[in-house]
Amino acid sequence: MRIYTSLFIAVFTVFYFTIQAQHVPGLPVQFTQFFKTYTLINPAGMGKDSSMEFNVGNKSLTGAFNGVRTFYAFGNVQLNTKKPHSVKHMLGLSFINDKEGSYINRNRASLMYAFHLPVSQRTTISAGVALGMVNYFFKASNISAGGSAFAPNADIGLWLHRETFNIGISSNQIIESKLTPIDQTYSLDRHYNLIVDKIFYISPFVSITPAMVVRWYNQNFYTVDVGLVTLLQQKISFAATYKYERGFSFSGGLENIMLGQSIFKTMFSYFTPAGGAQYYNPVSYEISLGFIPGRRNRLLTENE
Repeated sequence: MRIYTSLFIAVFTVFYFTIQAQHVPGLPVQFTQFFKTYTLINPAGMGKDSSMEFNVGNKSLTGAFNGVRTFYAFGNVQLNTKKPHSVKHMLGLSFINDKEGSYINRNRASLMYAFHLPVSQRTTISAGVALGMVNYFFKASNISAGGSAFAPNADIGLWLHRETFNIGISSNQIIESKLTPIDQTYSLDRHYNLIVDKIFYISPFVSITPAMVVRWYNQNFYTVDVGLVTLLQQKISFAATYKYERGFSFSGGLENIMLGQSIFKTMFSYFTPAGGAQYYNPVSYEISLGFIPGRRNRLLTENE
C-alpha cells in the first residue's frame, strides 16, 4: 500500500508543479499560523518582540497527501544588547524545507539582518533584508529522472512597531531566479506582502488581536489571510483564521510559559477547506514551538 501511495504522490506532485509553472507563480508556502511566522514573510519584523528567539514549526497535509509537509526554523539575536535604547541591530538565520512525498524537496536558507530605529518612546521603524539560496531537488524514480538546482534569493522589508500595533510591507524573491533541476524550469516570482495586526485589551486578563496578511503577485493572483487571536491570562491562546476562498483554521496553544528563566510557547492548528476548495485543498495541521532563552532576553516591551 505504501508503494502505491508514494507513486500516487509522485505523479500528483509532478503534475502539480507542471501546472504551477505554467499558470501559478512559484511562491513560498503560506503557513496557517502566519501571525507567528512574520519573520519568514518580512525580515524587518525580526526581533520586534525579543532580543533573542528561536522558532520551529511543521505543516503537514493529511489523507492521501500525508507525505507532503513543510518544516521551518528561524532564530535571531541582537548584536548590541549593551545599548538597549539605541538602534537595535538584529542578525538571524532561517531555513524552510518543503517535502513532496519521497521524491521532491525544496530548500530555502537565508541570512537575515534588520535594524530597529526608535522614533519615539513607543514607536520603532525597522528595515530588513534576507539573502540566501534556494534548492530544488528531485530524486530519481522508476518514472522520472533525478536532478538538483540552486539559485540565489533575496527578500526586503519595512516594519512599523508600536506596543499594540504592527504594520509591515515586504517584497520577496526580488531576484526572480529560475531553476531547472530536470527538464522543467521553475521561476521564483517576485511578490509583495502586507501585514497588519492590532492588540485590544478587553480586560486585564483578556486581549484579542485581529491580524491580516495579504500576498499580491498581480491583479489576477493574490491571497488574503485574516485571523483573530485571543490571549487569556497572558498564558493560553486561541485563534481562528480564514484563508480567502480556501478555508478555515482553528488553533490553541500556550504562551509565555516560564522554564527556569526562559520563555516557552507552542501552538497547534487544524485547517479544513471550505466551498469548492475542498476538492483540491486537503485538510492540514500545523504545530509551532518558540523559545526565548534567559531573563535578559524577555519581551522587549517589558524592558523598554
